Amino acid sequence: MMLDWETFVTYVPLLIQGAVTTIELTMLVALFGFLIALPVALARNSASRAARAFAQSFIFFFRGAPILAVLFLLYYGLPQIPGIKESILWHLIARPMPIAVLALSLNSAGFLAEIFAIALRNVAVGDIEAARAFGFGRVQTFFRFALPGAARLCIRAYGNELVFVLKGTAAVNFITITDLIGAANQIYFNTFDPITPLLVAGAIYLVFALLIVTCIRGMERRLSPWLFIETKLKET
Repeated sequence: MMLDWETFVTYVPLLIQGAVTTIELTMLVALFGFLIALPVALARNSASRAARAFAQSFIFFFRGAPILAVLFLLYYGLPQIPGIKESILWHLIARPMPIAVLALSLNSAGFLAEIFAIALRNVAVGDIEAARAFGFGRVQTFFRFALPGAARLCIRAYGNELVFVLKGTAAVNFITITDLIGAANQIYFNTFDPITPLLVAGAIYLVFALLIVTCIRGMERRLSPWLFIETKLKET
């Protein structure tokens, strides 16, 4: 049960191609998951009962539904909708990559929306009141005070979710996308060696996860109010 270096050298290009696909998916899902989750989080904290009900239903469904179930529902279910193949939308969803990004983004948004909603609810009330007292409007207060404050509170949980997104991309090989796990599976089918491709793929996942954790720790430090104080003390 050892690494076969001949297999490794022969199939490195395929593993690199799969790794690039995994990175692309992770970055796209991180972006679209955030864009979907933020308005849902705002609705979750809204004074409107209808908005809260929608947000709660969204979070409940996409946090509870398995990634594969959402992926298959979109991949196999959307083409069954009458008239969709004749619409402009079909040119987008006919390919597996947009479907994968949509499914993973919705799944991630279900978790992120709750994380963001809790963080926004726990922003210090004094900061918001001080901003309003200085004449800032609701939009300015949100973007200059509430959002940065919430970011400090949820950055670590957000980093954990990004790691889950990275690992969740492995599901896309079920819809013909050759990600890192898909590439490892292809090597196994060609060589009947399950150890080498899976060990290498696992090592690459660990490196990616370490990079995410390192970036999140750097962001967490930069967002810390103590860093600002420490910088000012050094200047004086």
